[in-house]
Amino acid sequence: MLAAHTHFSCLAYRTHNIGDIIQTIALTRLLPPMAATYRHDLGSALPDRVFVVNGFLEQDDPPQAGPECLFAGVSGPYMRHAQYLDWLRRSPCPVGARDPATLARLSKAGIPTELTGCATLTLPRYEGPRQGIISVDLEGPGTRLTHAISRHMNLSEQWTAATELLSKYKTSEAVYTSRLHVALPCLAFGTPVWIARPGARGFPERFSLLEEMGIPFEELVVRDIAPQRKRYIRFLEEHLGQTIEPGEMKIPTLAGPDRLRLHEQARFLGEDLWHWLQLHWGREGRRLRFQRWCAAYTERRTAEPRI
Repeated sequence: MLAAHTHFSCLAYRTHNIGDIIQTIALTRLLPPMAATYRHDLGSALPDRVFVVNGFLEQDDPPQAGPECLFAGVSGPYMRHAQYLDWLRRSPCPVGARDPATLARLSKAGIPTELTGCATLTLPRYEGPRQGIISVDLEGPGTRLTHAISRHMNLSEQWTAATELLSKYKTSEAVYTSRLHVALPCLAFGTPVWIARPGARGFPERFSLLEEMGIPFEELVVRDIAPQRKRYIRFLEEHLGQTIEPGEMKIPTLAGPDRLRLHEQARFLGEDLWHWLQLHWGREGRRLRFQRWCAAYTERRTAEPRI
């Protein structure tokens, strides 16, 4: 267990996926107001605060020293790299794995770990009126929404957009999605959710949490996830040594100005270019274009008059 602490920090992001900040939003309900450290700048984490790390860990450079860390619901294939494993081992607590795939990977590396699930499963269940159907990042019924965002959105802009999305998911009659961090909040809210079976792209092992929970793919489902909510909160209480009372969402504060530095802009530009090339000209991009061509051809043929 970590020494008694009342000052904490958490992750902020510069990503293409607003689902990352949704995990931070869920975590802020469980702890006092926090400072935030961008994932691409982990070395700047404040040393006098316990760094509560949750979410997907990318190919960013872990800090070589710095604050005590509690890993509470982390995932990502890059944690097999030596520098990440060293960072995880420095924690005085077991690593909280977000999904069984991460649990197995860390256990194989000899790192003490336990399954916590995701902070988004602690969002409160909603019992009020529902209206409308939403589809998120797939061709489904109702209003179309996306979790794709610009990496130039700052923390405040991401926060506003993410909380608006969560409000819509909470009160919807049904949500159809291919996104994990649409599915998990909907399960927590009690919103009927249809989850596309994950494909080969985007690290499908992230969805092993749904399989552990017994959530089926490609059918509308509502599930009582109280055990998973309690499991996550119990992990925090055990290792932070304090009672957790969920409260309101509280936007974290950044230690410095919330703007991209020149070298960060250059790095993100290169990564975005690589992402675009993979999407449009890589194997998956060619497959998607072929599928769209087949669908258009079939639609055109079925519309032709038969003689």
